[in-house]
Amino acid sequence: QGCPLTPLLFNIVLEVLARAIRQEKEIKEIQIGKEELKLSLFADYMILYLGDPKNSTKRLLELIEDFGKVAGYKINAQKSTAFVYTDNAMAEEELLRSIPFTIATKTIKYLGINLTKDVK
Repeated sequence: QGCPLTPLLFNIVLEVLARAIRQEKEIKEIQIGKEELKLSLFADYMILYLGDPKNSTKRLLELIEDFGKVAGYKINAQKSTAFVYTDNAMAEEELLRSIPFTIATKTIKYLGINLTKDVK
């Protein structure tokens, strides 16, 4: 804390986790046009885009837990928010019961931008 290298060192370590997530075949990405997207990083913010959240979430949490054992990294579930975007109500309910994060039902603020389920 307070050292100008601290954020850079954190990002270097976090990139190891990001690469592991990107390479994990059990964690499915979303498709936007021709691009496949699994995660975005900015400073100490991470947003994940899961194409198959029911199956991907379990593996994602296992991967983060394994990474945490090695790197001393732990997710603060109270500061983490899940924003489930699906048109399958039953799958959404099942998923919401299985994740340890606060659930945003209508909007979520990410880097000062309000993301919403409403598509216009």
